[in-house]
Amino acid sequence: MPTPLEELDELKAAIEQHCISIVAEPVQLNSGGWSNYYCDSKLVTLHPVYARLVGKFMAPAVLASGAEAVGGLATGSIPISGAVADAALNLGRVLPTFFGRPAAKDHGPAAKATISAAASADGGPLIRPGRRVAIVEDAVTQGGAAMQAVKLAQGAGCEVVLVICLVERHEGGGARFREIGVPFRRLFYTCEDGSLHIDEDLVRQVSAMASAPPR
Repeated sequence: MPTPLEELDELKAAIEQHCISIVAEPVQLNSGGWSNYYCDSKLVTLHPVYARLVGKFMAPAVLASGAEAVGGLATGSIPISGAVADAALNLGRVLPTFFGRPAAKDHGPAAKATISAAASADGGPLIRPGRRVAIVEDAVTQGGAAMQAVKLAQGAGCEVVLVICLVERHEGGGARFREIGVPFRRLFYTCEDGSLHIDEDLVRQVSAMASAPPR
């Protein structure tokens, strides 16, 4: 069975192989900026093997934040939220998921709803005032999608206790969340040349996982 450190290296290698493309000519990003590399993290978050690893490495930070639910803006957050929830369940914790839409639904009984969420154990709505939630995202450049998810959750009265992403690009979008008082974490980050690096906090976390006694 591979160690947590070996699994982390496996996930890093998968992102490098499948998600990051160095391009000869600058490409325009979703944020509107231009870059000499492109990172499409969905190529691993939609893969069951790598999604399991993403969940395994994100779940400890999400649980430590005190989050009672995990979600983000569709569609980038949905596979990650599910992976984190599965990993949390393996740790004996139930962490329901939700996702927000860029625009309200135009059909169905909840036509005006911008957030879809799992059932809540007490029968009330999962997303409600006072609920502590974590926001997940596949990649953060300037943080637009994750920030929209934060605002949707806060607009519903929730407390956003963490934003965490798989890859933070070199533009440093994570700083936007810290500026408004929302903790930000990442598993990996890229430099301007497109090279991928493991976040130092994650290295410490995984080293602790590797030295922990088996459950």
